[in-house]
Amino acid sequence: MPIIFSTSSLALPGTLARFTGLSVLKNAVVTLNPGGVLYIPTNILLIAFFNYYYTFLQLDPDDVREQLKRQGASIPLVRPGKSTAAFINTVLSRLSVLGSAFLAVLAAGPSAVEQITHLTAFSGFAGTSVLILVGCATDTARKV
Repeated sequence: MPIIFSTSSLALPGTLARFTGLSVLKNAVVTLNPGGVLYIPTNILLIAFFNYYYTFLQLDPDDVREQLKRQGASIPLVRPGKSTAAFINTVLSRLSVLGSAFLAVLAAGPSAVEQITHLTAFSGFAGTSVLILVGCATDTARKV
C-alpha cells in the first residue's frame, strides 16, 4: 500500500496541472515525473512516510496491549501495561524503518538503475509489479 499511495501522490500534480493549467504545477510535473530530478528522492520519502503511517494504522500498540491483557499473555522481559505498549511501539518503529528501506529499494531501484545507466530495459519491469503479482497470488491461494 505505501508504494501505491506514493505513486498516486506523485501523479497528483500532473492530474491537477491538466485540469487547471497552472504553470507552477506544470514545472512540478517535470521534476516529479519518472526520470525527473526529484522523482526518486520524493518517491523514497513518500514511501517511508506512508509505510510508517500505514504500519501504525494497521497495528495500534495500545490495542495489542489490551488484547494481550485480555488473553492473560505478556511479552517476556516486558512489564504488562504501558511498558508493553512502549515496547511494541519501539519495535514497530524499528521494523517500519527497515520495511521502508526495503520498499524504497524495491520501488525506486529500477528507476535509479535506469537513470544511472540510461538503459530502458527496466521501464516495463519494476519491483512494484512483482510485489503486486505476489500479493495477488498469495491472496488468491488463501481464498482457494
